[in-house]
Amino acid sequence: MKGILPRFLRAGFVLLAISSPSFAHHGTSRYDLAKTVTLNGTVTGFDWGNPHCLVHVDVKDTKGEVQHWTLELSSPFSMSRAGWNKDSLMLGDALTAETHPARNGLSIGLSSTSKSVMKFVVNGKPLSTQ
Repeated sequence: MKGILPRFLRAGFVLLAISSPSFAHHGTSRYDLAKTVTLNGTVTGFDWGNPHCLVHVDVKDTKGEVQHWTLELSSPFSMSRAGWNKDSLMLGDALTAETHPARNGLSIGLSSTSKSVMKFVVNGKPLSTQ
C-alpha cells in the first residue's frame, strides 16, 4: 500500500506537467505591434465566440482588388466589458478599423487586447474602444 500512493502521485505529476503546455496561450509575436494600418471595407462576418472574436472584412487595395482580412479581437467577455456585443457588427456594415498587421504579410491583424480595442467605426459611428 505504501508504494502505490507515491506512484499515483508521480503519475499525476507527470500528467500535469505534460498537459500544462496545452493550456498555454499564443502570444502576439506574429503581429507587427509597431505598425498600425487602417482598413476601409465591408464586414463579411463577425464571429462572437471563444477564445477570440473575429471580424472578417473585404477591403479593396490600391489596385481595386479585394483582400479578405480577418481581424482578431479579445474574448467575448473582454469585448463585452469594452461595450461590444454580438450585434456590434452586422454583415454589410461599412467598416473603418485599425489593426496591427501580420509580420508575414497575410491579411490578418490584431485589433484588441484584453485591456483596449483599437479604432472601429461602423457606418460612420465609432464603437467603444475602452
